[in-house]
Amino acid sequence: MLKIFVLIKQVPSLHNLQIDKRTGTLIREGVENIINPDDLYGLELGLSLKEQYGGEITAITMGPPQAEFALRECLAMGVDKSLLITDDQFAYSDTLQTTLVLKETFDKIKDYDIIITGSQTSDSSTGQIPFQLSEALDIPLITDIFTMEIENNLFKCHRNFGHESQNISVDLPILIRVRRHFNEPRHISLSGIKKAFEKEIEFNDFNTFNCPEYLDGCNKSPTNVVRTEKIVLKRKNEIIEGNINEKVQKLLEIMQEHGIEKIWTGESF
Repeated sequence: MLKIFVLIKQVPSLHNLQIDKRTGTLIREGVENIINPDDLYGLELGLSLKEQYGGEITAITMGPPQAEFALRECLAMGVDKSLLITDDQFAYSDTLQTTLVLKETFDKIKDYDIIITGSQTSDSSTGQIPFQLSEALDIPLITDIFTMEIENNLFKCHRNFGHESQNISVDLPILIRVRRHFNEPRHISLSGIKKAFEKEIEFNDFNTFNCPEYLDGCNKSPTNVVRTEKIVLKRKNEIIEGNINEKVQKLLEIMQEHGIEKIWTGESF
């Protein structure tokens, strides 16, 4: 039976981002939070693999206690189990610390075949966790997959990587990084919502793993957030009046002013 694990993250809604001016970090409590959009495609892949090959799928997230609601949504989609890794000592963990905690998690789980992640999170957009975790667990990472199949303990897939088209066969366990729009995440049914609140969520904290001191994210993360800010793109609009010749002449003047004018001589570049 396949043991499938999908890593998700609860993030503030893009329409409701608020920044703590003191710490420079995003405010996560008391605001609308959602499952990271990219992770929904990973969830759909996990559910599809379970439907096709059988098995058990578990959603895992590392975050504050309110991330339980994101896991409830995963359960409503059809996930079998869920695990919330939460502890004050994990607060402010950077991607390295998060990777190390996740490694402790999978070392404790031991029995896993496929780990699935999204490509990046909307609140940080680093996209580093899949690559770091595959190295930490010493398992293959496969990205940019188009087609796949599982035969016994062998994972076969086709992917386009840069200018190459590759056919890959590799033994399980593996880690798969899913890009946005890889598939179409399913809708949640009313019966799924009901079942989600009938299931228990497993909680792990700092002491669960007997974590070494260096996994204290608050004090041991090698990087920290200095400032977070919203980027608002502003464009200057200018309406050019006149006939077509006057408009073309004005455009040429603007291009010359900004050094982007190119004169075509009739020769090939």
